[in-house]
Amino acid sequence: MRLMLVAFSAALLAVPAAVQAAPVIGPVTVAVTGGTLGVGPEVTYRIDPLFAVRGSATFLGVTGHGSTGGYRYEGHVHASNWGGTVDVHPFASGFRLSAGARYTEHDRIRLRGMSKTDVTYGPMTFTPEQAGTISSTIHTRNVSPIATVGYARTSLSGFTFGIDGGVMFHGRPKACCYSVTGELATNPDAQADYADQMAHIRHAIRDYRYYPVVQASIGFRF
Repeated sequence: MRLMLVAFSAALLAVPAAVQAAPVIGPVTVAVTGGTLGVGPEVTYRIDPLFAVRGSATFLGVTGHGSTGGYRYEGHVHASNWGGTVDVHPFASGFRLSAGARYTEHDRIRLRGMSKTDVTYGPMTFTPEQAGTISSTIHTRNVSPIATVGYARTSLSGFTFGIDGGVMFHGRPKACCYSVTGELATNPDAQADYADQMAHIRHAIRDYRYYPVVQASIGFRF
């Protein structure tokens, strides 16, 4: 019996020590986020079990290729935006519904295109290099609403992991700042081709009003 009392007393004394050793996790999470919006810092403040606010700044640079109207285009995406969301945790768990907005004025796609075949202007035929290039810049609205569904988990040590998927409503893209080189810039017979390509660009981008969002984050909550 005495041995049992000693063991029980030792266990009771160990409880405060274990509680004291356990880390105290606060409401602030500092993380790095990466995905289709780009890569950058993210900060979250958990107001209570049901609500949190989250902000981030992301940066993205991607190059791609495509064709329209007999021209092959190279596009470079340069995204530099920031914003925030209100996160609702309806079950007081890691599951969250988020809505907010991002400042997207500096997001740009720069296009540069050239004919894929020889072209004829008036009585003469030109190689794609002689015909020249068409360049344009595509941009969207300055402020874009965003809505996502996600999940975030925090370990006992404070390490966090989160993932979100949804959509950003950046409006109908607009093309501007056209420039041309070669025959397209100087040959009067090439102007119809130039105007036709501008129309093809506008038509190709007009339906891309929504941008898919998939972001993952890792960080620490303290």
